[in-house]
Amino acid sequence: MPDPVEGSVFRTVMRRVPSPVVVITAKGEDDARGITIGSFTSVALDPPLVSFNVGTQSRMYDVMETCSRFAVHVLSEEQVHLAKRFAVPGLTAREQFEGVPHSHDEYGTPILEGVTARMHCTRHDSMPAGDHVLYVGLVVDVDDRPDRGAVLYYHSGYRGVGSELPSTELSPVNRVSSDSS
Repeated sequence: MPDPVEGSVFRTVMRRVPSPVVVITAKGEDDARGITIGSFTSVALDPPLVSFNVGTQSRMYDVMETCSRFAVHVLSEEQVHLAKRFAVPGLTAREQFEGVPHSHDEYGTPILEGVTARMHCTRHDSMPAGDHVLYVGLVVDVDDRPDRGAVLYYHSGYRGVGSELPSTELSPVNRVSSDSS
């Protein structure tokens, strides 16, 4: 097996891949926390599954290892400040939510206000992935708000979704013979 590329080289290339930005919140054994995630994706429709990664050195890792439920908050374009807040690694749980409009659901999960969408999930599965753990959640409820855009992470910065790009039509491929491929 060949040696992998250096982490810094990989990071440079991955900065060119836009990532959705969400905030995951959960209640662990001791306290409730949140974390900004750039690895969020849908996994399946039947059943509805989502996934994301959390670093094993993160304070959120301990929360995710003990929680049974969590919430995924799709931030609006006006909520970049929340993406930045929940990305600060050294904040205590209390400091994370200080001044942030939120409530708690019946399971103690912090619920951020003003987001463009929210998914309530139960923990479906997890697996180690290098220095991270991949978590898979079963979506059990959604709060779909009026669409106020979304936040992406691209080239080391937060960006809005922007406008839809036009598609250029390609001319059809003309094959002379079925033997040409």
